Formats: sequence, C-alpha cells, structure tokens
Amino acid sequence: MFLQAFMMVDRSSFYGSRHLFDHYGDMRLDVDNMTYEELLALGERIGNVNTGLSEGMISNCLVEKTSSSTDHDLEEASCPICLEGYKSKDEVGTIKNCGHDYHVSCIKKWLLMKNACPICKAPALSDSLKKQ
Repeated sequence: MFLQAFMMVDRSSFYGSRHLFDHYGDMRLDVDNMTYEELLALGERIGNVNTGLSEGMISNCLVEKTSSSTDHDLEEASCPICLEGYKSKDEVGTIKNCGHDYHVSCIKKWLLMKNACPICKAPALSDSLKKQ
C-alpha cells in the first residue's frame, strides 16, 4: 500500500521546476519541420564534415587478399556493402580492428567517407593511429 502511494507522488516535487523549462529550446533547430530550401541553406552554413580516412590511413587499417576457390567461408558469404557474393580471384579487404570482410573497392570507398566498420561501427583506425 505504501509503495503504491509513493509511486503516485508527483515527480516534479523531486526534480524541482527547473527541469520543466527548457533553457536551450530556442537554440535548437527543428530540422524535422524545415523546408527543403531551409535544409539546403543549413547545409551550406554547416559545410562538409569529413569523418573519413586518407588513402594512406586506409592501407594501415585494411588487410587485402585475393579470394580463392578454397576459401569456403568467403564463397558462401557476400559483401555487406554491395551485397554481391565473393567470387574466386576477388580482392577482399578485412578491417584489422574487427575482422569484417568486404570487397576492397567497396570498403575503400566507404572508409574514404567514414572511419567506421559498416557492420559493427567500430573505428577502422583509432584516433591515436590517425595522428601518426
């Protein structure tokens, strides 16, 4: 009985009224209700943020190999980026950090735009290695 009465207490008495008013509400952008033109203008103001890697950095985080007909694991799998199956003599790239496989051309294009594994989102190259 006491527990039920306690659960019905107004939470504002615990948190105070300061949480009822959003002090930063006027600073937030409501992108869900912006027009296409407003979104384009916002994109021009913000600019392009590149989170990808350079070609040199990509070679540091990728192990490249040529698939063969004896690679039964790759033979039954497909590239998660292009969704095509691996064929004999395909160039396959494995991210060193997590071990996920991709077509080399697919993962290089991805890593030029984003420093993260497309499957597990782990960094392909850690920040400490990027600075070297």
